[in-house]
This record gives sequence, C-alpha cells and structure tokens, in this order.
Amino acid sequence: MNLYLIIQNLDFNYLHMKRLSNLLAALVFASLVIFMSCGGGGDDPAPDPLIEVASNFSGTWTPTSVNDPDGVNQLSTWSDFQLTISGNESGGTYNTGSTTPDGFLDVWPASGNWTFGDTTGEVVTRDGSLSMTSTITATQLTLTFTISGAGRTNSINGEWTFVFSAN
Repeated sequence: MNLYLIIQNLDFNYLHMKRLSNLLAALVFASLVIFMSCGGGGDDPAPDPLIEVASNFSGTWTPTSVNDPDGVNQLSTWSDFQLTISGNESGGTYNTGSTTPDGFLDVWPASGNWTFGDTTGEVVTRDGSLSMTSTITATQLTLTFTISGAGRTNSINGEWTFVFSAN
C-alpha cells in the first residue's frame, strides 16, 4: 500500500509541475509581447537641419558690407540693394527687384532660383550653377561667391562677399 501512495503522490506532483511550467511559459510569452509592443521612443528620425536654416534664410536682407574682388567695401554702391529670399529646405526663389546697381547684374541678377548645395546649409547654389558659401542665422547672412566670365572683367570677376542683416 505504501508503494501505491508513493506512485499517486508522484503523479500528483508531476501534474502540478507540468501545469506550473505551462503557466510559467505563458507568463514569459505574455511579458515578451507586452515589452515588444511598447514604443521605444528613440526611433524618431532626427529633424532635418535644413528646415531651420531655410526658415532663417527666407526673408528680406539689406547689405551691411559688400567686398568686391579687390577687397574694397563697396557698400555705398550697393546702399539701395535689397535681397528678398523665399522658399524652404528644398529651395526657392530670390528677388532683388530693381535694387541691383547699374552694371552689376552679373553679380546679382534681378531674380532667380536657389537650392542648398549640401545638407547643412553652408552652401547655396544660385540659378543652378553659382555655388555660394553661406553663414545663415536669424539676423545675419553672409554669402561669398566667385564671378567669372563677366563682361567687365576688371571690376566684376573674382570673389565677392556680401554680409546682410535681416529687415
């Protein structure tokens, strides 16, 4: 009779162990499902830096300094000049109206298109071919570029640097 009780007791323990292991497996599976469905929060893509740069770039700008290829500040020649830029991180348009000084349309045409030439906004491409180095903040814009092949070679060809303040 003792042997019968021992066998019954072993069967009883085996059934409980089996149920306990099934319950434990179900709990582990449920935990994995819950943790996998939680948002990680760190998978958000980084914002495009050009969005802020384009926002700062767009606006109306007045020159505070205009250095010609000889390094001479020509601000007095460009005193009525205004540059209006519109667009977004994909590019846009610029317009000077009729404020470009006579004889300097090769330096700044009356209007045209622009795009960013890199992913940081440090290069702006004007009219698809003129690459300008840029420093852009909300209050100041600096553009440096080189004109070549213009008709008035002595006074226009070479590196120009415009420093603008926001209106």
